[in-house]
Amino acid sequence: VYKRQHGEYKMRGEIEQEKKVDKTAPKGHGYHTWIVVILFSVCLVGFLFLIYSFPKFTEEEKASLLRWPRSAKDLHEIYLVISHYISSQYFTVMATFCYLYIFLQAFGIPGPIFLSLISGALFGGYIGFALVCTCATLGASLCYLMSAMIGKHLVVKAFPKLIKELNKRIEDNKENLIYYMLFLRISPLLPNWFINVSAPIVGIPYSYFLFATLFGLMPANILHVKTGLMLKEINSIGFNIKNFLLLFCLAFAALIPTLFKKQISNYK
Repeated sequence: VYKRQHGEYKMRGEIEQEKKVDKTAPKGHGYHTWIVVILFSVCLVGFLFLIYSFPKFTEEEKASLLRWPRSAKDLHEIYLVISHYISSQYFTVMATFCYLYIFLQAFGIPGPIFLSLISGALFGGYIGFALVCTCATLGASLCYLMSAMIGKHLVVKAFPKLIKELNKRIEDNKENLIYYMLFLRISPLLPNWFINVSAPIVGIPYSYFLFATLFGLMPANILHVKTGLMLKEINSIGFNIKNFLLLFCLAFAALIPTLFKKQISNYK
């Protein structure tokens, strides 16, 4: 009935079931990969269609836009190119901005932080902040849903140790999960893209995820948009110790209810 496997005794039926799962896993894994590739391709085509609706860019404008910004000067040049069209193509620029932000956020592609910075310069503080909060939440929600429906095998295979560690932390804080999620969102300890793809895998309810994403990202969004408002004159963009300490303090504040609740439980 029992058979030794990897130093443990298991029932033969359990071992046979594990073998069946192992045989079928690669097929499901490949199927899910193709779905993600198809979704990415469709979204990319949609973005290219929006770009095609713009007036033709000059070669100099293309050189400024089609590169990865590495400094404040690069962001400033991107802003100058887009600002030429925002008066005559305002809603087209806004639609393209939102689409690109959600697209990058949904697939965990680096770049939303640059869009957050430039939003203040393009649309102003209030509209830029509203757009960034909305797009960040929608993009993260799409990432959550894709991970829950078709991406679990891909994420677990790619980050087994990180998923295991995060799952342990979630279990330790499951009684105060909403506050812990706010802490994760506000603090820079875990990248946002990893929280997006791993949240459904470690059992975080979507309602908690949505609340923590919308409100937990607001402090960072405010700082980014505020920085973007100074993009016309700013000379450097990089690590800011004041902003880092501010986010750290807000993250600690989000954990205060959890810490007090644990102390009360221990006292009882």
